[in-house]
Amino acid sequence: MKFLKYITLAAIAFVGIACQEDAKMQAKPIEEVAAPVLNTHSDILINANNLNSEVTFSWSEVDYGYPASVAYGLFATYGDATVQIAESYTTSYTLTKEALNNTLVSEKGLALPEETETEISMYVTANIGTGDAYLLTSAPITLKVTTVPSSSAPWVRRPLYIAGNFQGWAPDAQGPVLWETAEWSDVYEGLVYLGAAEGTANFIAEDGLCHFKFCPNPNWTGNLGGDPENFTTEGDPAHITAEEGLYWVKVTLNPEHTTGSVKLTPVQSISVIGGAVGGWDTVNDLIMELAGMPATGDADFDNKYYAAMRNQVWTAVMPGCAGGEFKYRLNQAWDTNWGGDLNHLTPGGDNIVTDLSGNVRFNINFHGDIAALAADDTNPSPISGSVELAE
Repeated sequence: MKFLKYITLAAIAFVGIACQEDAKMQAKPIEEVAAPVLNTHSDILINANNLNSEVTFSWSEVDYGYPASVAYGLFATYGDATVQIAESYTTSYTLTKEALNNTLVSEKGLALPEETETEISMYVTANIGTGDAYLLTSAPITLKVTTVPSSSAPWVRRPLYIAGNFQGWAPDAQGPVLWETAEWSDVYEGLVYLGAAEGTANFIAEDGLCHFKFCPNPNWTGNLGGDPENFTTEGDPAHITAEEGLYWVKVTLNPEHTTGSVKLTPVQSISVIGGAVGGWDTVNDLIMELAGMPATGDADFDNKYYAAMRNQVWTAVMPGCAGGEFKYRLNQAWDTNWGGDLNHLTPGGDNIVTDLSGNVRFNINFHGDIAALAADDTNPSPISGSVELAE
């Protein structure tokens, strides 16, 4: 069951009672306490003219056997989704139709279809402490709700920054970044080359690995590290490490972005395939390399290395290109490929066409223009490509 959030029904003040545990001992046995009853409610019609109108839900009082402060939670369900509408210390809760609508149609709420009448279920819970020992749940009621489009601020695709020895430990707007996959999904994916930073001041000779952390902001505020399967922001979390290489990185965070996990899937290659590079057979894949990598001994090796790692641009030159159709793909296979608009490449998109001939350079950029994407509520793909004549 999917929940919008888990609201702790704890930390309740018991007026005139010195010790919560002693107070609990005075409560009736839970089997003797009647669960709350959520009062029936008429169907709710929401439209553009009544968004400021109020809706009130009410329920019976729960008697635990002594004067406790009872915390009630009001929930709505649809399909396998459940969202908490409210928390209250009285036997009713009032909110505007606009607030209710926005919660119900949100992707992180019930994801109800907009401008449609839909039947939902609702129930109320009661509790006087932590855990389930004193938790009571009402029988559900059903009602129909007619929704409108959400008036909440539009979703904008969010970046998740990666900082590590491979890019100079700089979680800034230069990247690299992973991009959120869907509206408020808290899931971030992207292709990143995780280098060990060999030859730079940040190379850790003892293990020769890439060391990194994730940062929800372009700074160290709230950085996440530690166990890859259960990393955290607590304390000064340890580095996450990986063998040097190219990975498809998938990070799943909790809604508060304080814990999460990462899955690193090794990738063998990025390539260009199609008539523009000789044909659609695997033998014609034009293998790409990370752009901007400095040669050993370069006087500015560190800065150039970090810049290449931050940019995450892959490039290859096709000599004698005669133009034609092409696409980008991973591992010389069709499982993951990109096409369509070069400015915003999409998975499985249409074949791309170039009329350039001669020595032609193909590029693909997995970084994205962070500032532009963070201001674009159409949420275009952050992956882009380019084709140009090469020297």
